[in-house]
Amino acid sequence: MKKIFVVAALFIFNAAVFSQENANTKYWIFFKDKGEFKPEMQISKGSVAYEKGKELLNERAIKRRLKVLTENNLIDYADLPVESNYLNEINKTGIDIIAKSRWLNGVSAYLKKSQLDKIAALEFVSQIKAVNKIYKQNSEKNITDQFETEASKKDTGNLYDYGNSFKQMEMVNVPKLHNMNITGKGVMIASFDDGFDWKNHEALRNLRIINEYDFINEDPNTYFEKKQKYEDARNQGQHGTATLSTMSGFLNGKLIGPAFDAEILLAKTEYVPTETPMEEDFWLEAAEWAEAQGTDIITSSLIYKVYDEPYENNSYSYDNYDGNTAITSIAADRCAYLGIVVCQAMGNYNQTAIPSIGSAADGDSIISVGAVTYSGDPASFTSNGPTKDGRTKPDVSAPGVYVFVAVVKEIAGNDNSYEYSNGTSFSTPITAGVAALILSAHPELTPIQVRDALRNTASKSGNPDNTLGWGVINAYDAVLYSGMTWSNDFQITRTGDELTISTYLASKDLIDPNSVKFNFSYDNGKSYNSVLMNLKESSGDKNNSGKYSVTFKTEGNMDNFKSYFSAEDYSGNSSIYPKDSIEKKLN
Repeated sequence: MKKIFVVAALFIFNAAVFSQENANTKYWIFFKDKGEFKPEMQISKGSVAYEKGKELLNERAIKRRLKVLTENNLIDYADLPVESNYLNEINKTGIDIIAKSRWLNGVSAYLKKSQLDKIAALEFVSQIKAVNKIYKQNSEKNITDQFETEASKKDTGNLYDYGNSFKQMEMVNVPKLHNMNITGKGVMIASFDDGFDWKNHEALRNLRIINEYDFINEDPNTYFEKKQKYEDARNQGQHGTATLSTMSGFLNGKLIGPAFDAEILLAKTEYVPTETPMEEDFWLEAAEWAEAQGTDIITSSLIYKVYDEPYENNSYSYDNYDGNTAITSIAADRCAYLGIVVCQAMGNYNQTAIPSIGSAADGDSIISVGAVTYSGDPASFTSNGPTKDGRTKPDVSAPGVYVFVAVVKEIAGNDNSYEYSNGTSFSTPITAGVAALILSAHPELTPIQVRDALRNTASKSGNPDNTLGWGVINAYDAVLYSGMTWSNDFQITRTGDELTISTYLASKDLIDPNSVKFNFSYDNGKSYNSVLMNLKESSGDKNNSGKYSVTFKTEGNMDNFKSYFSAEDYSGNSSIYPKDSIEKKLN
């Protein structure tokens, strides 16, 4: 897993670009240092640099980082802010900065030859590099509707009515987790796309949107807008609204995504009217923004392939898809290093002799996602691996043909329209939603452990290939891969001095029914009593998984009441669940 940006490896220099006088090639301008903070300095806990970097992170981000880092290496040079005096000097030259990055310690801009000379003369500039491009993700629309009957299959016997989204959830075994009340609670997901009109759709307006930002126009609105520097096309936000709905949408009887209880960050990074190299910089800025806010997962269905003229100088080739070259690939790997699960679409460029993979799907520490039909076959369009350095890609696959999604109000004219769409754009947020279910049940897991859980329980785990990767994901098995799993929530009723406590427990190994207990204390946890819970509703997996319940009389003062659940399986594994607080529900 990569943690350090090696600038020389990021960008490929093409001398031909310097001969032009039009500002139609994008460059990154790198600074020698960060003012008083030098690249070679050691950043130790408690130092001025350490505290400077730490103050840019919220408590959630720090807690997430501590899953994969120690306090001694919690902060590194890339975390420190860009020197403001350097930014001011760049602005004085009249250059329009596209993006700035702490992680790269620099800014990007379209430059003319005369501007290059002016910038190169600044004493704080270390180097200027022409930037290569990434692949643009297209949505496949011309897919036969032979899957309509299967995709519209109705569900029975589940806690929720998935409507026409049932098949896409059933195929990856999500309803079984929802029936256990595992719904993404406590997990934060950041979605990067072309915008999100979530407030104007019936299946999205009640989602837990924590923050949103338009990195194109630098404002807090991610929905369709006119009269701004980069004016939106009418379909701006349709792609993002659709991907968001497959991940976290919720309207019983219409559409339900895997992680409808997750907290969500929305980043508008893709400008629909044109394809220009600035969009990968917005992706980088969004990654730094989301990481600092403590996101647990990033999902991106944005890949770039062909830019509009005259930006052809900014181009990657397959040789660059080694996980160490493209901006987004290295940024995605840094996110994984900092504890974030990154789910990235493979793209819709078919299986080709020279693999059609793009960035950031080539990242070595992320989860790249391919698309399948409801029969489990590769979608005709799904891109293939391997990476240039020979790693198998994609990592996993999910439904990407005839996926039921929300339609943005600007296009539909109302707030209750849906359609079927195709592409790895949709298999990716489904996978991100499943990753959220894994983390909601096992919040201690690292990004690599989440990837292992998805890979090792997928349909081709024993024989991965470069079309489907490790195969179609299985949400239920992936959650249980890391051990016994308790519900995100529990039910509690109180009648007089009696409490009835119910929760769900599942395991891939046989649970000892005499070990499932509710443990409680009246003295703030100094001593505990235990009562045996009974299996009231079996899940039918023959492992004693299901709904457990107990009723008992309370005694004493409930002000200092503490509690937790515990269980063991016959393989000798034990599990406790202190992640929620019953006393909060009693007060």
